[in-house]
Amino acid sequence: MVPSSSVPVPSSFDRCAALLSYEGAAREIVAQLKYRNVRSPVAWLGRGVAGLVVVGEVDIITWAPTTELRRRRRGFDHAELLARRVARELGLPCRALLSRSPGPPQTGRTVLERHRGPAFLPTRRVAGRRIAVVDDVVTTGATFDAAGRALRAAGAVHLVGLAAAHPT
Repeated sequence: MVPSSSVPVPSSFDRCAALLSYEGAAREIVAQLKYRNVRSPVAWLGRGVAGLVVVGEVDIITWAPTTELRRRRRGFDHAELLARRVARELGLPCRALLSRSPGPPQTGRTVLERHRGPAFLPTRRVAGRRIAVVDDVVTTGATFDAAGRALRAAGAVHLVGLAAAHPT
């Protein structure tokens, strides 16, 4: 598998990184996790994504949640599974800090459509916290940016976006 190239840093984030280039085997691994509930890659992906964090850079891990409807249909939230593993690897707490408003998936949408959604709301105040937000794939950075704006409004002082993969 190919390591990811540079990742776009959304304006609400301080830094953004991805483990793999979203092609070939990496694309299939992410799709298996996201759509087919294959959990065997979570440990490996979690270790790799955790390795993207600079020691002392963050004090809490969260994820960019899917909508409640998609979570119910799938029976899980793939980004949450990955975030919980990253937190475990780093010995940091993992907390649900965001809720996602209903809306269409980002997959298959144009760049403009991606930047019009999704919408997130903070679930609690995070004043002074340094947070890593985990997701499966970062494409345009729109999901991270929307999550970051919500977390900044809730008081976050430092945000790092972490993804399993990024298209090259």
